[in-house]
Formats: sequence, C-alpha cells, structure tokens
Amino acid sequence: MAGMTRRLLIGALPLGISGLTLARVARAAGSCVQPESEALRASVNFVEPAPDPATACARCAFFTADPAGGACGSCQILSGPVDATGHCDSFSPPD
Repeated sequence: MAGMTRRLLIGALPLGISGLTLARVARAAGSCVQPESEALRASVNFVEPAPDPATACARCAFFTADPAGGACGSCQILSGPVDATGHCDSFSPPD
C-alpha cells in the first residue's frame, strides 16, 4: 500500500462502489435471479445447484419449465424466474 494517499483512496471510492453495483447487475443478468427477489430467495433458503438433484426445481410441483428450453423456468413460490437446477425449502414433488 506504499504510495497510497488518502486523496487517491477517496477518489477511488466512487469507482469501487459503482463496480460493486455493476457486478451485482451482471451476476443477475447472467442467471435467473431478479435482484428484487433476493430477500424472498433467502427466506426459503434457495440454493443453486440443489444438493440433491432429485429435489431440484425442475422436479418441483411449483416449477414450470421454459417452453423455449432455456435454463430458467418459472416458480409459483418465488413469483418469477428460477434456475431449474436450484432448490428451496418449499420443494414439493409433483402429485
């Protein structure tokens, strides 16, 4: 950290904050996650990938696969897109 001055550090702070924001948006764009659904996902302990493939979203009664064959389907619990390989505490096998 030699040569790092307070002025240089303070000047770099806005760049770091904007970088974190862009990273979060890029992560969301590269997956099925909508940033506004992160709290709901956390409340049902959503994880990707499922620890047991037999309990993945693709095998859940609340999941509807993407008709175009994409990795993201729709979840009735999360009210939006979800990765077919994920898992949450609300998993329910189809009847």
